[in-house]
Amino acid sequence: MTEKFKHPWCDDLGSDMDKAKTILADKSATITFIANTTGINRVSISNYRNGVTDIEKVNWATISKLSRAYEADWIQKQIGNRQTEFAQFIKNFTDKITKYANQVEKEDIAMGDTIDLLNDMTTSDIIQLIELYKNYIDED
Repeated sequence: MTEKFKHPWCDDLGSDMDKAKTILADKSATITFIANTTGINRVSISNYRNGVTDIEKVNWATISKLSRAYEADWIQKQIGNRQTEFAQFIKNFTDKITKYANQVEKEDIAMGDTIDLLNDMTTSDIIQLIELYKNYIDED
């Protein structure tokens, strides 16, 4: 497996602690958004954001929740208000790759399996899916 696929997509965005710190520092991510996304109360988020509570000393479950909020915010910024279209693109993309893999597999089982693996690798990496989607909708 190539280096690019050894780690999940979210690792490309930094560690969970990096992402937690980034979402707290990003003033465009409102306390309400973070609270609604994580289930962490607004006062705690405000305390983390303002340094009243040292984020380095917070339990790992909280860091993980903040990290997931960062990822959700990042994805939203990438696809904007096109969530439905993006989801449909993913379905269509995987359906077509699966169909092609099944056709190829009739003559070359190993290649069919390789195409299936490509499908799995691509669909498990949101960064790749977003890049493919952007290419797909590019009007140029």
